[in-house]
Amino acid sequence: MQRLVSALLKREGYRVDVFLTGRDALRSLEARDYDVLLLDLMMPHEGGMTVIRELLERRPDLLQRSLVLSASSQSVIGSVTGKVAGVVRKPFEPPDLINAIERVRKPK
Repeated sequence: MQRLVSALLKREGYRVDVFLTGRDALRSLEARDYDVLLLDLMMPHEGGMTVIRELLERRPDLLQRSLVLSASSQSVIGSVTGKVAGVVRKPFEPPDLINAIERVRKPK
């Protein structure tokens, strides 16, 4: 899924950084700012929920530019609603993801 999303976004002209674990993502978020953060709830080690909890404490501004990609149940998705800018349900159509990103993207 990471490769597909990355390829789609690069083809659309976005610069993309991919992290295999929540721990890696958090490390990068300490050093860089991002226009949009896409999170999968099912990442190895520190998953998307851990990243969300950490960002609530350290970078709540970034949560307003964060989208969760998930095929999880409605109850799991409900647990992140209100904490992040939105949820994109998997499977999704590429235009749906691009539209969601543009909606929450940090203004230039």
